Amino acid sequence: MNEEKYSAESSIPKKEFELVHQDESLHDTKFETRPIGWLEDSVRRFAKNKASVVGAIIIFIILLFAVIVPAASPKARSNMEGGFRDKEYATVLPRIRAFKGSGFWDGTKTENISETNYKLKLYNDANDEFFDKDSASYTEEKLGNQVIRTYTVRMDSYALGTKTVRFSSMQEYQKLLDYEAEKGITYSAENAKKSIVKPTVDYFSYVEGDLVTWLTEQGVKESSIPTIVDNMTKFYNQNPYIYYKLVPTKNRNDVYSDVQFEPLLVGGQPQDLYLRKDGKLQFYQEVSSMIEVRVDYNLYAEYNYGFAVNYVFGANQYGEDIFLRLAKGARFSLALGIGISLINFIIGLIYGAVAGYYGGRTDLIMERITDIIANVPTIIIMTIAQIQLTNNVELKAALGSAGTIIAAILIAFIYNGWVGVAGTTRMQFYRFKGQEYVLASRTLGAKDRRLIFKHILPNAAGTLVTSSVLMIPGIIFAESSLSYLGIINFSTSGICSVGALLNEGQQANIAIYPHVLLFPALLITLLMISFNLFGNGLRDAFNTTLRGSEE
Repeated sequence: MNEEKYSAESSIPKKEFELVHQDESLHDTKFETRPIGWLEDSVRRFAKNKASVVGAIIIFIILLFAVIVPAASPKARSNMEGGFRDKEYATVLPRIRAFKGSGFWDGTKTENISETNYKLKLYNDANDEFFDKDSASYTEEKLGNQVIRTYTVRMDSYALGTKTVRFSSMQEYQKLLDYEAEKGITYSAENAKKSIVKPTVDYFSYVEGDLVTWLTEQGVKESSIPTIVDNMTKFYNQNPYIYYKLVPTKNRNDVYSDVQFEPLLVGGQPQDLYLRKDGKLQFYQEVSSMIEVRVDYNLYAEYNYGFAVNYVFGANQYGEDIFLRLAKGARFSLALGIGISLINFIIGLIYGAVAGYYGGRTDLIMERITDIIANVPTIIIMTIAQIQLTNNVELKAALGSAGTIIAAILIAFIYNGWVGVAGTTRMQFYRFKGQEYVLASRTLGAKDRRLIFKHILPNAAGTLVTSSVLMIPGIIFAESSLSYLGIINFSTSGICSVGALLNEGQQANIAIYPHVLLFPALLITLLMISFNLFGNGLRDAFNTTLRGSEE
């Protein structure tokens, strides 16, 4: 076969042969693409992980939420000590003004109320209405000889009606009157609903006078009249929105109730109890050197605070804005988690690098030290730190109540928080310090510092970065758990954290006011999931063994 091939080649004329690259110099071919560095390659691989990108976006949104809301919210600029709060708005439901009337996120809730309660709330001289009368419906149930009617209405949690407020001087009251005059809403027949100041109600004269006469005319036992009078007086005090005459309701045995009341209607309308002097309506009373005024509370709050009160996430049981407090809590929790994680990462990295790189007796001694530190529970350290810092009068005076609690948290979480990072770093150094490229670099005279930072740490970066990132949600969740259990108490410090909000939600009636707990729980859930997705993406992105790989 070889002879045949040789014979065929020898038959080709010599002039057909041509030397390759006869006039060219041989050299390596230039790369047509730009070389990609380790960091750029890591970013590209991270971008391919869609779940991690979503996690990073959610974290970024929460960071923006934590920064922008406290800076932009008018409630955050309130000069109230401890932040904005108004107990009159306690536990109001979440409301977005654009959704008004939709039944969704508009501060309303469908409720079943008795006929008596329906009649009481049917009449209101404030600008707001307790419910939409047109959409109300009812069901009837026969009980003996009486028919019980139950109304289904959509109650507006922001409909507070009228309240009584006090001014320290006539000048303050006059400022309110001047504001009304400027807005053109001074009380009149045309502005009865729009005005802030409402006529003063004199229910005392009615209860002690006309009511007694009416009860006598109805044949109510004389022994029952004092009880009815006392209970109705308390009822008026507890329901300042009622401006009209009340009478006891009849039960199914045609006996007047001692505790249930309904409007006294004449011609289908309730009879007002406005205080009049010489036929003129009175709008204030002097009580204990104070000026007592009856106001439409929603309109008065807008005048008093300078903005219309609205709670996007609702209010807690103290009348504080959950939306604003959640932003402040997220800011504090994130700052705490990132700050402590960074400190623990630096300490653990140095400690673990020394133990893992040098090994031997050095590693043995350092490991026994970490074993002792790791076995002391964080709760014990937290308790001891709080007691010691609180009892130190000079330190407490210097740091303040908030600084004392933060110092105790830092001590508790930093005391043994770095142990996990140190253990991970130590294992990574044991894994890579015996590799051929490290031995080759050592043979060429590389010093320990170069071996650690140039050859070992970059290869261990994926695992270390992941552990440090995942430490952040761990610290946030630990702080939230301790705050939820009451071990960390921020109530007197003015600090708000996600855990403190969860504690407030747990104390509220979850069945009636689920929003107090719902939004903090959603936030911490998003933080936990997002940081885990983000950390997993970083782990894969910084893994040098995957460099240049294509999915």
